[in-house]
Amino acid sequence: MRTEDLPKAVVFLETQWYRVLEKDDVTLKCQGAYSPEDNSTQWFHNESLISSQASSYFIAAATVYDSGEYRCQTSLSTLSDPVQLEVHIGFAVSTISSFSPPGYQVSFCLVMVLLFAVDTGLYFSVKTNI
Repeated sequence: MRTEDLPKAVVFLETQWYRVLEKDDVTLKCQGAYSPEDNSTQWFHNESLISSQASSYFIAAATVYDSGEYRCQTSLSTLSDPVQLEVHIGFAVSTISSFSPPGYQVSFCLVMVLLFAVDTGLYFSVKTNI
């Protein structure tokens, strides 16, 4: 199989947040195809090879030095696109500007507000009829 025919690996942040605070734990997962003979994963941090060979890369108590680009590659995949991780000191992380909840959370909130409004309307409707 030629290199250009291989699928690209994908890196996922298990926390789904690319901005974390110092001392937070972070797990990165690599999704890619493996050959039966070689199920190892190569991890790269800022273009430097990391010694981890597992499909998950765990960072315990992250520091600012863990900030940067992470990539992975498996035996039957090409190098993934980079995933950026930002580790911030203290509580001064600007989460409001970067907060973008997934669609299902927004939908859930809208449904809950609608159900609350209907329930409140039914309550007052029944109360006035009694």
